[in-house]
Amino acid sequence: MKKQFSRIFLSLFILLLTALTLAQRLPVPNMLDTASPNAREIAGLFWWVMGFSVFVLLVVVVFLGAAIIRGYRERNMTEEPPQIHGHLGLEITWTVLPLLILGVLLVLTIGSIYRLDGFASPKDALEVDVLGQQFWWEMSYPDEGIITANELVLPAGRPVKLNLSSKDVIHSFWVPQLAGKTDLVPGEPRTMWFTPEEEGIFYGQCAELCGASHANMRLRVLVLAPAEYDAWVAASKQPPAAPSETLALEGQQLFSSKGCVGCHAVNGLNTYNRTGPDLSYIGSRTTIAAGTLENNRENMVRWLRFTDTVKPGVLMPNLGLSQQEAEALAAYLEGLRLPGVDLEDMIGASSSDTRDDTETLETSYQGVNQ
Repeated sequence: MKKQFSRIFLSLFILLLTALTLAQRLPVPNMLDTASPNAREIAGLFWWVMGFSVFVLLVVVVFLGAAIIRGYRERNMTEEPPQIHGHLGLEITWTVLPLLILGVLLVLTIGSIYRLDGFASPKDALEVDVLGQQFWWEMSYPDEGIITANELVLPAGRPVKLNLSSKDVIHSFWVPQLAGKTDLVPGEPRTMWFTPEEEGIFYGQCAELCGASHANMRLRVLVLAPAEYDAWVAASKQPPAAPSETLALEGQQLFSSKGCVGCHAVNGLNTYNRTGPDLSYIGSRTTIAAGTLENNRENMVRWLRFTDTVKPGVLMPNLGLSQQEAEALAAYLEGLRLPGVDLEDMIGASSSDTRDDTETLETSYQGVNQ
């Protein structure tokens, strides 16, 4: 029995150690490391709940420990212990005290819900329509006429209102450092708002099991200085430069002949087919495959050739591309960049952290698929 217990304990210890090691390597957003007033509201409510929980735990542990110690010291194996059938004072205490704690938490929670709900968003908020679908996010800026995917670009210091909806199954939009979770239910539009205060990259994730690649339905919020955001908006309204290299020109032809143009829009070529993500400026994004891979030539080729392996359950079919065809397509897509704008330069030092984190994610994911 002791050997079996020791094995179970050792196995749990090894599992915990492995989980902690992986957690240190992966870019895990911390909901307590807040970057908006909305996130601070949620973190504050968390600490209230945690404080009351720790208080109740300590009271229970102290009284339980005292009862065990007293019972052990005063034990009598020959006589029956005194039978206590009730204590009016104790019963009133452990009934009233939880009601008071729950009452305080109820008031705090209702206040937070009111302040965080969509109808309380400022009138001058930037509106963005976010559509969740297996397994990526579409971001549409109706006032600017811009559509992008998986990377939400926002200005620092300006309130943002997100109009959330789902195309297929239930998703959940969550960027822990900026706001709380909001479920996306098909046919039921939802709203949320927040004000990003810090420039940089903030990681998000679908927080509702939505299919085989739920864990790979990631997103990033890129918060820029107001002037840089205006430059991004201006650049996003211009078509990307036409390809000039031979390999990129070959890729442009493959983009049409292989049927890519039937699902993906590209500004200046096709602006209406959006079954898949809009690829107008995919060369300027920091990641591909909804935050799964760093955006570089090698990973683009890998994604084009082995789509269903990189992201199981994805609706994008495997086109059976050869290595040469994939390299040509990757060269073309890599050239679809925002004219005169470099997002990684705009987000400064955070971009280097982003590359390191994404490389770690790629290594971890490759290990899973081997």
